[in-house]
Amino acid sequence: MFILLYVMCMMAVSAGGGPLEVDAAYPLADVTEMPHLNFIRFRGIGDSLLEEEEEEEEPYFDASMSSTYTAYLGKTATLTCVVHAARSDKSVSWIRGRDLRILTVGGYTYTTDLRFEALHQKASSEWTLRIKSVQLRDQGSYECQITTKPIRTFNVFLKVVEPTVEVMGAPDIYVNTASMINLTCVVYHAPYPPEAITWFHGNQTISYTSKRGGVSVVEERGETTTSILLLQNARASDSGTFTCQPEGMESAQVTLHVLDGERPAAMQTNSSSVSTTRLSALFMVATIATIAVF
Repeated sequence: MFILLYVMCMMAVSAGGGPLEVDAAYPLADVTEMPHLNFIRFRGIGDSLLEEEEEEEEPYFDASMSSTYTAYLGKTATLTCVVHAARSDKSVSWIRGRDLRILTVGGYTYTTDLRFEALHQKASSEWTLRIKSVQLRDQGSYECQITTKPIRTFNVFLKVVEPTVEVMGAPDIYVNTASMINLTCVVYHAPYPPEAITWFHGNQTISYTSKRGGVSVVEERGETTTSILLLQNARASDSGTFTCQPEGMESAQVTLHVLDGERPAAMQTNSSSVSTTRLSALFMVATIATIAVF
């Protein structure tokens, strides 16, 4: 009977042409060799061969990811983690390094600080942490984490820079009467060049068309923006406070002292970070502009 049952199962497998699983539960009459066997399981595989189960690809970080980011104070920072072969949309998290706080999991935000936001689209390989209105305390390390065993991490550092304005040579600049006055204002770490930079002498705006004459301004815009105020033929009335005011930013000041033949120990002569070659070129442009005014 046992042999007959086995033959019938094999015939069923051959007829179906595919895998077949049969559970046989019956009393084993006249069989005393296997007293503890209550069920016999047969598995048919037809004509196909067993294939080894393909191993699931482990998630991994994109090699091109940046480990450093720069954000401007008050602006928005965007940290992006690129993970390939992620097993689920919730398998990637962002964690703040200084307190190990979980900020995001997948596309969900897990912090009460509304400045933080998780961004992720289903089936996308990018998990983004967005920080609005960046503050100086946001500077530091952040960790992108994949929930594998063991956990995989990628650390990035966020640098927060604050726009600053400086007049070179401040707080005091000394020049001699009849010399050229050169005041250089530099804007650092601005997210974009200021739309305009205005110079003031005391409370008065310095203008090309002022009665004084001999006024010219040369500007160079870029990651660092420079505005150079040139005043020909320095005179005693030029003494006082000069203010550089980039639009939408804090101002910077310097006090100018016009001396009549004197040379105090603290005298500075038009300090500037501009190289000699560059300053010569700017001076030529300024001279042409001044001539045009006259």
